[in-house]
Amino acid sequence: MTFVAEHPTEDPYTGPGGPDIIVIIADDQRWDATSYMQSTIGASGRTARFPWLASPTAQTPNMDRLTNEGVHFNNAFVVFSICSPSRATMLTGQYPHIHGVTDNFTDFPASGETYATLLQAEDYATGYFGKWHMGTQQQRPGFDAAVTFNGQGTYFSTEFFDELGDLLFTTSATDWVDDVSTQNAIDFITAKNATGRPFLAVLGFKTPHQPWQPPARTSGLFSTDTPASVPNLTVPPPFAPGANGGSDLGELRDYMRTVVGIDQNIGGVLTHLDTLGIANDTAVFYVSDNGFFRGEHGLGDKRAAYEESLRVPLMIRYPVVQPGPLLVDQIALNLDLAPTILDIAGVPIPAGMQGRSLLPFLTGSVPPDWRDSFIFSYNIDPEFPAANVVPHLGLRRSDGLKLVYYADDATWHELYDASDDADPYEISNEFASPSYASDLESLDAEMFETAEELGFLKITESSPGSQGGSMTVQSGDASLFQIENSPDMANWQVSGTFEGGGTPTTLSLINAGFTSSQTVNGDAADYVLAEGPPVTAVQGIDTLRVGSITPVGGRNAVLVFELPVVAAPLQVALAELEVTVVRTFAQWDADLWVLGIRDNTTPVLEYSETPSGNPDVIKLQDAICDFTTSNAGQTVTSSPISGLTQYLQAFYEENPSYAGGKYIFLRVNPTADIGVNNQRYTISAAENATAADRPKLNLYLKQPAANPPKQFYRLRYGTTGTPAP
Repeated sequence: MTFVAEHPTEDPYTGPGGPDIIVIIADDQRWDATSYMQSTIGASGRTARFPWLASPTAQTPNMDRLTNEGVHFNNAFVVFSICSPSRATMLTGQYPHIHGVTDNFTDFPASGETYATLLQAEDYATGYFGKWHMGTQQQRPGFDAAVTFNGQGTYFSTEFFDELGDLLFTTSATDWVDDVSTQNAIDFITAKNATGRPFLAVLGFKTPHQPWQPPARTSGLFSTDTPASVPNLTVPPPFAPGANGGSDLGELRDYMRTVVGIDQNIGGVLTHLDTLGIANDTAVFYVSDNGFFRGEHGLGDKRAAYEESLRVPLMIRYPVVQPGPLLVDQIALNLDLAPTILDIAGVPIPAGMQGRSLLPFLTGSVPPDWRDSFIFSYNIDPEFPAANVVPHLGLRRSDGLKLVYYADDATWHELYDASDDADPYEISNEFASPSYASDLESLDAEMFETAEELGFLKITESSPGSQGGSMTVQSGDASLFQIENSPDMANWQVSGTFEGGGTPTTLSLINAGFTSSQTVNGDAADYVLAEGPPVTAVQGIDTLRVGSITPVGGRNAVLVFELPVVAAPLQVALAELEVTVVRTFAQWDADLWVLGIRDNTTPVLEYSETPSGNPDVIKLQDAICDFTTSNAGQTVTSSPISGLTQYLQAFYEENPSYAGGKYIFLRVNPTADIGVNNQRYTISAAENATAADRPKLNLYLKQPAANPPKQFYRLRYGTTGTPAP
């Protein structure tokens, strides 16, 4: 084995003290995949699917030790059931629609505030070991030291990197990845304990993520064991009626063999704390980033809204404050890890954290105002666009009632009573049941209120006007929403759809009735912004790149249009950008921004990754290009409700005598730093040889009405079907 040991002879620490904290994170471990759960789950009326984890020998004695010596949260859930979003939620105490990591390939923001950065500021030694994920991000913000692998890593022959992304070593073909991560965490603990400096050690296991390759010592287990049947194995989801996965027996056995392997690693950590004599004043957390299906509902992954996906093991042992071992039935969330860690360390919890501290439960108290419900969501993961799971928004109550709205099809909506004594396997969908009508109404209202409170769907400003006006909305990053309009509150039509961006965005409210139109061709002054320093403009080319070019770095495209004269009394009713785009490897979104209106075509050097704070630079639309954009090329138009319409309406209203000669600059840029990977969207420029492919600005005009009819607008989650919050 190859290890990077922390130096045990650092100078003695003389700063402030504090409890030591260890966070251990499994990858894809089901809530019931411990011998404790398999030995007790029958008492709740459920079936123990894997009884051989508990009998004749308890196969996870160290996870069980955390339960039997600590606090076991029997109803622990994640709020977004895939790896990176959940891990980012643990770090930040925020929902993914706020912190912005809503898929498995997005880097965690280097400047993000986390429990690690806040403990660093309090002079904690912080170390990260094992799986980080967040795409293939190499940096480990908030951690002084790291011995980790990039992305998913491998079970054997693993490349390990330090906190700066520099290669440390590659393990052998027989060294199991989680053994190596654990040993490095133990070395870190030893070194920091020797100095007396309080430490935070995070140990991220690869286990039990596919491809489920156990260590040699557990590879012979369960060779004749099979899982018990449960009622939902043959009840597929409404959105995947042909689902028939997750039932491979060999994969299941290997899954459980890896779980036993990391249980032994947990035992090594706990024994080491005993040896050092620091177990009593060390808080140990154990949690998984999400659950996992093993054939339930015909599924073999996570992501979906069912219990097997959302529920996770969560145990916390902190003997110095506990009256003894405790079992907690209240809802706990991965959202709660960050505030709990800070509370244990005596560090103030930032107001921006949306979770709550679980410390009162560790002391035997139950806060009287504790949550009795939570919302959860999922959006399309561009890495797996064909996954069997579709975008959804849901709410689950502590009484077991669960409402799920699907973005794509209202006939898929679900309502279950997943309590132990009703329908724990979520077989009977009561969404259309008259006997559950009052429950549906109250769940719907609660979901709307909670979504607004948490910034998932919130109107922050509304400014209707004779031309339509605008609405400023904070909406969940990467989720899909829709604005509808109606003259009478009874007959509604779609104004447009949009993808949320996590921060307030101004959208245009559209009134129908266009009487004429104008098309403005792109100006030959369009250009590419090349990443600096210094940022430079590249002009005179026939295609504009958005993304990055190996090895020179990032690119933004800037389109320039001379604004036309709009003859009085016509008004702009709708403005639309039209471009021809080819996607090359890009799995990320590109957004549309305006850089301002100028008197000339001199390039504006406002690069997306180095914002100057110029108030003229405004986002108009999230995801004008995304992973659905064709690799062969297609025409892409801005959404009719993008901020472009309202922006140009305001310009013409403020300049009623405009006679020409002004230029609007529109930038298309990636949502995040793409590095130097050769991923891009290519936009045909104004000088492209194919005239039909050149950029266009389409203006739709109408006559003003002396008494314009009333228009009502509503905002909802999803893009089709029965309105949901």
